[in-house]
Amino acid sequence: MTSPPSLRAYILKHLLDDHARVPAVLGRDSTDVLTPDRTLRDAALALLVLPGPGDEVLVARLLAALREFTDPEQPGFRELLDVTGAPQPVGDVRTPSAQALAAWALHRAGTLLNDAALTVEAREHLLRLTRAALAHRWPARLDRSWSTVLDGASPLEETAVLILAADAVAEDGSAFLDEAADHLERYLHGDAVWACLTPRGEPDTLHGHRTRASALAALAWTALHKRGRGGAADRARRALLHVHAHHGHTGAHGYWDRSDAHSVVRVDPIAALHGRPDSPFPSKLVADHALLVLAARGAAPIGTGDADTDVRLKALAEEATAELERYGDPFAGGVFHGQGSWFSTPVDPTVPLARHVMVPPRSTGSFAVGNTTYVPFHGKHAQTQLLALAALGDRVPTTRSAPALVERPEPEPFDNDLGHVTTAPLSEGRIDVAHYLRWLRSTASGLGYGLTPYRSPLSLRSDRTAQTFSVLHVVSDLMALGEPVPNVPGVLTGIFATQNPDGGFGEQPSLPSETFTTYCAVLTAVVLGGGDHPAFDREGCVAFLRSCQRPEGGFGNAAGYPCDAWHSHLATLTLVALGARPEREDDLVAYLLDCQNPDGGYGNQPGSPSDTFATFRVVGALIALGLHPPHAEKTVSWLRGLQTDAGGFRYREGGAESFVGSYHAIAALYMLGAMPADTEACKQWIAIRQSADGGFSRAPGGPSETTDEGFIAIQALHMLEGKLNRSWAVMMT
Repeated sequence: MTSPPSLRAYILKHLLDDHARVPAVLGRDSTDVLTPDRTLRDAALALLVLPGPGDEVLVARLLAALREFTDPEQPGFRELLDVTGAPQPVGDVRTPSAQALAAWALHRAGTLLNDAALTVEAREHLLRLTRAALAHRWPARLDRSWSTVLDGASPLEETAVLILAADAVAEDGSAFLDEAADHLERYLHGDAVWACLTPRGEPDTLHGHRTRASALAALAWTALHKRGRGGAADRARRALLHVHAHHGHTGAHGYWDRSDAHSVVRVDPIAALHGRPDSPFPSKLVADHALLVLAARGAAPIGTGDADTDVRLKALAEEATAELERYGDPFAGGVFHGQGSWFSTPVDPTVPLARHVMVPPRSTGSFAVGNTTYVPFHGKHAQTQLLALAALGDRVPTTRSAPALVERPEPEPFDNDLGHVTTAPLSEGRIDVAHYLRWLRSTASGLGYGLTPYRSPLSLRSDRTAQTFSVLHVVSDLMALGEPVPNVPGVLTGIFATQNPDGGFGEQPSLPSETFTTYCAVLTAVVLGGGDHPAFDREGCVAFLRSCQRPEGGFGNAAGYPCDAWHSHLATLTLVALGARPEREDDLVAYLLDCQNPDGGYGNQPGSPSDTFATFRVVGALIALGLHPPHAEKTVSWLRGLQTDAGGFRYREGGAESFVGSYHAIAALYMLGAMPADTEACKQWIAIRQSADGGFSRAPGGPSETTDEGFIAIQALHMLEGKLNRSWAVMMT
């Protein structure tokens, strides 16, 4: 494997164009620009982070790119330009943090070029900004004339960045900094800091606490401490330690981007729909980790924290640094955006997602799919690259080798026979199959199927816009229930329209390729007889999947993206369905075996606690590769031990009872030739989740959810009756 470029080299080669302009989001590299629009924040960060002494030519180029944001009619800078350099109307605003970064960048350029006029300009711009912030009581956003408040809330991030810029730029910023330091105190919430104040100056409890805001506040307090502000050092440490104590992802390392008013990381639809615009789902953002590294590095040596505080700050810095390194691309270079998760309950992150779901429209790097929007986490955002460089320095991405395969599991031939689905129909009377089929058929949408039958639902419900994920579920259920799939040629046409030039498949035509969506598209095509369809670039698909294998042996959701059991399983099954194999099969097997724990279950990554999701994935991947999962008896015993008295399964020991987790437990047992300890209770537990409209919900009496829940119910009931083709259970997940 060739060595990837260092982080700075990647930025210079791929992020900057010939004029040192910075597109907001790349895919893998400069050949795949996801968001060509340019933001003032990114242009300023580039000038702050990239050049050093002796880089006068680079400074001049970056300064010229920043100058393109200058508003010719009003003081200050526009904040959004399109790819051609034309101003976009939504950029005709004044956001304090973005304008402050621009002032700071001008000052940096003046220092590096020894240009006194630039430093004077920077101070004048900052003075205008600080006066406006004070006059309008620390607003989130002003109009381009600086006279009208567009958003009267007071986000912590705005105050913190203003303090950092004033500390760096102002000749004597003490008067403003004294007022800013007093205002910063208003965000205190015990050991935490509120992420935002309302226009009335009260805590915005719906917005809760944010990792990014806490890290920036710690950086601001560290700067104030160095200027003699009493208590600032202690506040900086406490803000960081709150993140360390409450935002940690126990199963996969790193830190979530938020916690609620009670310091709990949870899905919060109320906050998302009635608070400041945001996704209801927490996520891990690599840019947040870069800020944590910078903040912890600054706070650790100051003040007189006790030994325990120093140890915890060091642990936070090490954890955040490790996440920055883990999300580095070992092939192309650069740093990925982050990691999401599907939550079994509002407080149980369970399934890894390489996308941030239900983000506000026009989020940077986002794609719309029907009535929802998502950000693919395997994008490389300019802000993430620049902050990572500031935190890590100019590093080459680290690579880990695959664990040693001490003993290959015993062979167990796998026939991969998808020619039939079931041996007999489901028993009558347990669920209303006819009602479910009416619901399922009504998800039809164009040449595919959507997640629900609803065209424009409210709340957090998905609509019926066709998606490769849902097409797989609907086709699988129709075939399991002995129903014909309507218009197979049309379905195949729709599926193959989602294949990209790189060989992978997206959720819809033109959306980025993912291992996840490639699995859904290919397996749907294979069971419908479309494996040799003239529109299918089969060789390109195999090449895309193989490119997603990491040096550790496992597969990620895209080339270079961190690997886990989940995506390793999906890539393996897709390759097997195409009659192919992973190029480094022994490394893959070694990685999968390294996910097994002494209890017999498997974690999603080596060292992660066992859960039913990962256990199903590893067991299925090994079986598809023609191998017998080791210690299978212990795995069966562990899975059976998770069944509750009600009949369902907890997704892990001590975890919540989970509908999706129960499916994975049932399917893992079925693949291993076993059944739950109480099969009848399990059947009833699933059946009572059929909703009034015919679909299925994760909770009894709830509204129907998606075709995913329907798939779980239909496939699991067939397994519980011993009627599902084992190869189908392995391959059609």
